Amino acid sequence: MQTNVETNAAKQPARGKAKWAVWGIVFLAVAFIGLYFVKWNPYFHKAFLAANTHDIGASIVSGKDNGAPAPSWNAAWGYAVTYFLAIWKAALLGIVLGSLVQVLIPQNWLVRVFGSKSFRSTAVAGVSSLPGMM
Repeated sequence: MQTNVETNAAKQPARGKAKWAVWGIVFLAVAFIGLYFVKWNPYFHKAFLAANTHDIGASIVSGKDNGAPAPSWNAAWGYAVTYFLAIWKAALLGIVLGSLVQVLIPQNWLVRVFGSKSFRSTAVAGVSSLPGMM
């Protein structure tokens, strides 16, 4: 007859795998929802706009002007603000996903899959970067 200690010990690996599965689902959900709102949806609409108008919109440097503004602190500050407003959501998502990778994915697995200099490791890293359009 099994004791409670033996029964609990037998259930422990199953609980650990279930916990990692749940955290894996959380990571994938954050990644896919975040990438949808930050990258996929906006660029999907920009692609159709570019196909129809043959234009990708105003330049981040010059805006609606034909040329870049003269170098000045005001122009530099204006560019910095415009650039920040264009990328802040993607930067925040990158910080969140980077934190989740460090916390949720075992380091030895990351080293095993992405850490070698083999073609397979490089190909897996390249394919895994495609959803983020990196």
